[in-house]
Amino acid sequence: MKTYTCIIVDDETLAQELIEAHLAKIPNIHIVTKCHTAMEAMSVINNTNIDIMFLDIEMPDITGIEFLKSLGKPPLTILTTAYSEYALEGYELNVIDYLLKPIRFERFFKAIVKAMNLLKETCATPVVENMTIEEEYIFVKSDYKAVKIPFNELVYIESMQKYVKFYLKDKMVMSLMSLTSLTEILPSSIFFRCQKSFIVNLTKIDSINGNLILMNNGAKVSLSKNLKSELITLIDKNNLL
Repeated sequence: MKTYTCIIVDDETLAQELIEAHLAKIPNIHIVTKCHTAMEAMSVINNTNIDIMFLDIEMPDITGIEFLKSLGKPPLTILTTAYSEYALEGYELNVIDYLLKPIRFERFFKAIVKAMNLLKETCATPVVENMTIEEEYIFVKSDYKAVKIPFNELVYIESMQKYVKFYLKDKMVMSLMSLTSLTEILPSSIFFRCQKSFIVNLTKIDSINGNLILMNNGAKVSLSKNLKSELITLIDKNNLL
């Protein structure tokens, strides 16, 4: 089994130790070092082969986001933070995942598995350097066929009893599965469960009017009152709302 190298960049020692404890449960991950600042991490990344970086956002001197932007070819990056308002900005930088502190192991495990799967694909297909939203997808079973659901075409998802409907820009695909199972698969930095029966793609939202979300395909999706403030936080990158 291949061993992957990683670096932990966080100015809080307790946060570093939690990630280290989570990683100790995963046998094929080697922690190269732990850094308290982006400047420390810069030296390591420039001189060492790092596969995965756990990067805190709020740090002294420069933020994790600024640091990530400064790297020409950054490792696969998993952002860690106590603040959800950076989710979309991190997504635009093609981060692998976005973990909110305190980080539960179940959520952490999904992120690290996603990173390792991408690393395996990269090793198998060297021409693929960085996966972008246009290249991310899942396959679902529909009418006895395996149907590709590209994330960049997926507008929203609706639950219908034991089925879910995937509404893409030019078609609808129905599959036998639960909405809950999808929340475990789709990247939380871009897909948001806005109420019990719907998941929306944050990048496909045109506007929010009261408790209705208007998607860019003209569809209107209802929004739970309890989740509205969380959604606003995710989409309001510049604190304008």
